[in-house]
Amino acid sequence: MSTDKSRFVVSVDWVEQQLGTPNFRIVDASWYLPAHKRDGKQEYASGHIPGAVFFDQDAIADHDTGLPHSLPSPEFFAEEVGKLGISESDTIVVYDGPGFFSAPRVWWMLRVMGAEKVYVLDGGLDGWKAAGKPLEAEATQVEPAEFNAEFKASRVTSFSDMRAIVDTGEKQVADARGAGRFTGDEAEPRAGMRSGHMPGARSLPATAFSENGHFKDLPTIRKMIEDAGIDISKPVVTSCGSGVTAAVVTLALESLGHSDNSLYDGSWSEWGSKQDTPVVTGPSEPVPPTPYGPLKAHVTQLEMTSAPKVSLPVPVNIQTAIMRTHNIPLHFYRYLYWRVGKRWHWQKRMRMSDPELSAVLNDPKNCVTVLYLNGSPAGFFEFNKGDGEVTELSYFGLMEEAIGAGVGKWFLLQALYSIWQDNPKKVTVSTNTLDHPRALQLYQMMGFSPVSTYEAWVEPLTDSEYLEISRRS
Repeated sequence: MSTDKSRFVVSVDWVEQQLGTPNFRIVDASWYLPAHKRDGKQEYASGHIPGAVFFDQDAIADHDTGLPHSLPSPEFFAEEVGKLGISESDTIVVYDGPGFFSAPRVWWMLRVMGAEKVYVLDGGLDGWKAAGKPLEAEATQVEPAEFNAEFKASRVTSFSDMRAIVDTGEKQVADARGAGRFTGDEAEPRAGMRSGHMPGARSLPATAFSENGHFKDLPTIRKMIEDAGIDISKPVVTSCGSGVTAAVVTLALESLGHSDNSLYDGSWSEWGSKQDTPVVTGPSEPVPPTPYGPLKAHVTQLEMTSAPKVSLPVPVNIQTAIMRTHNIPLHFYRYLYWRVGKRWHWQKRMRMSDPELSAVLNDPKNCVTVLYLNGSPAGFFEFNKGDGEVTELSYFGLMEEAIGAGVGKWFLLQALYSIWQDNPKKVTVSTNTLDHPRALQLYQMMGFSPVSTYEAWVEPLTDSEYLEISRRS
């Protein structure tokens, strides 16, 4: 699996290799709007991936809300999914016809209810057929299973929550409907529903995240989200017409490592059908220009006095290699430092002259170790042994395309294992509010404790500085 692809998306070849293996489940989640002129049940009956069961999104729903396919109670969901032979501990692949329309909704439902190893088939059933993969027409016979639901309520936004969010602007809202419906230029497909969008919402059409049925690469997805005016370091609520395609945007956010998101289950079917909810038309408000100048950062210094007690398995579906460097070339080090740290405003090492940087890197107390994913550099960590009793984890991070690949915690643990091989009395690290929003939480999870804080000013590197450094290297 390429590191620039979502870790939640799997290929037809990978799925074919898993068919028939224990605890591997295939779910046909095909559901369509009338305009699609497709019938998910009928298509399943005429030919589906071997072993697939059909997940009826209209049936496995809360029928008391008056809204289409609302998220059911955990108890009802567990009962119905158990009848399909699915357990929360299974490896589950969900698909629909075109690839990324209704399948992400069931991917989201399963994860909200406690399943973790859930994936979406890239290309969908159409891509499976185009690749000449096998089909079967007989309904899959399954043994009922026990699905133990662990409902994650924080990942679902209610109507009252949505009212408060719109009133206060405390969270960003990403609207996955088409641009015409967002602006109000196109009528809603459901009668009696107003056109437009919630005040403050950003237009992020779900259809833009895939091309010819294939999910786009992570750098492209990140740019799309940022260009829409969504800051992925802050909370996001996703919405759409009826709660289905909002999950496509959720999938995109989760693929980038964003976890502080929720889905407004009622979506526009609920909001737009009420007469007392605020609705605006036209495009989103302009994205404000990015301010420039020194940035103020709140720095937290942490330390740990014993080796980490947690353990994590090696990430699956990715080839990993961790290699300690010897006499690392300056240009390669600067490449790593820039690719990992540009977004977090790392600049100290970049502003060093060649002699200054060489002195640091050639110091025998300084160690640089590089992470490779599928043969390509994906991150690094650097530590300095200091006086032998105190070791500083100077730098740790992943390249942008590796964020969301599911290796961050595991790689940090490998860094700490490496440091503690020399049995220091203490290990220190610093992070700040310009760093990844979950960096402080991650360090504490691994056993670090905050010991002091202070304020600092950071002068970001300019584009001209980057250009000069690249010429020098």
